Amino acid sequence: MGTYYSVKVARPPQGMSAESLQPQVAKVLDAVVAEISTYDPTSELSRLNRNPSTDWIPISAELYRVVAEGQRISSLTDGAFDITIGPLVNLWGFGPETRPARLPSEQEIAAAKARVGWRKLELRADPPALRKARGDIYIDLSALGEGYGADRVGVWLESQGITDYMVAVAGAIRTRGNNAKGEPWAIAIEEPLPDRRSVHRIIPVSNRALSTSGDYRNFFEENGKRYSHEIDPMTGEPVDRRLGSVTVVDDSAMVADGWATALMVLGDRRGPEAAKAQGLAAYFIVRDTNDQPRGFGSPAFESIMQR
Repeated sequence: MGTYYSVKVARPPQGMSAESLQPQVAKVLDAVVAEISTYDPTSELSRLNRNPSTDWIPISAELYRVVAEGQRISSLTDGAFDITIGPLVNLWGFGPETRPARLPSEQEIAAAKARVGWRKLELRADPPALRKARGDIYIDLSALGEGYGADRVGVWLESQGITDYMVAVAGAIRTRGNNAKGEPWAIAIEEPLPDRRSVHRIIPVSNRALSTSGDYRNFFEENGKRYSHEIDPMTGEPVDRRLGSVTVVDDSAMVADGWATALMVLGDRRGPEAAKAQGLAAYFIVRDTNDQPRGFGSPAFESIMQR
């Protein structure tokens, strides 16, 4: 999926080692890639994106689950989160394709936007199937995929009798139990600074998942302006706001992953409003006029931190 992963296990079952665990974890993630990756041209999602049909297309239960979650978040954010954003992601050079040598034109953005819209997808649960309003709809599940991968690895680890672990797939993390010291896993939230790595806050997490989305790692600069991979489907352009990052804590890493992106796109005003309305445990870091970061949590976030 174009990113990295890490697995830490405390108190592993007898006979288990890192060497024996690694190929099994890789096998789980290979299955995820085969389902939802846009980087793998043979994946189920890549084949679906190439399919020009506007009739019902059968899909696996696994792909249905991820797409359905994306559509649910879209409906709750009036389309600020949109899994059909793939044409815009690719246009701006943040997909599996090579980054273009110049910024896209207004005409190119308008043409890509015409292919974007969560309402252009229709889902059927039984049997699982998907129907596209246009044959050239391109689905990008990157904003859910890292969390989905972390959840899948976590479920597999638990099936092996592992009760204390932390799985990280890029910015999406799933935890169970405690770390090697018998304490909750300590997860660092970075300062949203592109030029260095600095810890903003460490939060204790046990039996929960979390995901951070920000504009400070995956970006490019052109003519002195930063263009982030976080793209607003309404404007067709990368977000340009005071909001530097959002961290969401949830039982599901996939849900946390999706909402972190959604709140990032909504920005420093509408994002906190949406988090409060949905009861989301979210932590926002905004930059002041001097580019200094300031963090604050939603009511649900502050509540779980006090427990």
